Amino acid sequence: MKNKLPYNEQLDRVKRLRDDLNRFSVATDENFNMAIDAFTSFFIQCYHLKDWLIDSRYGRIDIDIFVSRSPSLSLCRDIANTQKHKKLDKYEPQNHFVNHKVGDILTPIIEYYDPFRDQNRFGIDVQEFDTLVDVVDLVKQCVEDWERFLYIYSI
Repeated sequence: MKNKLPYNEQLDRVKRLRDDLNRFSVATDENFNMAIDAFTSFFIQCYHLKDWLIDSRYGRIDIDIFVSRSPSLSLCRDIANTQKHKKLDKYEPQNHFVNHKVGDILTPIIEYYDPFRDQNRFGIDVQEFDTLVDVVDLVKQCVEDWERFLYIYSI
């Protein structure tokens, strides 16, 4: 049996969470709160894969540079840290979210109509972008970017 590095456990968890989020590919009023919780959990687990990578002998500086240059992982970082700490005061975020009050929740994730898919989707409202970022697409891109990091920096 091949020895697995510590990050593999967390990467596998992140991939399971990604796969589970497909159930929220279509937004409804009924699944909104559950979707927000599931997406938020994904982004926290996904971003903190970096801690597992550091524990697996990857360089913190390499990881931080890679994350800051990846639009998807920098969004993931800012969402995770905003959710975890409520307010970002340890660094200046690359992405500034437009928060919306939806029911009892203040969130940058909102429901929107995607005319290309002809369905309601979940999107993140980011000040720096001219359009909403589809959350399910972002989730997939985050995992792909971590896999690209592992390919580039393979040890």
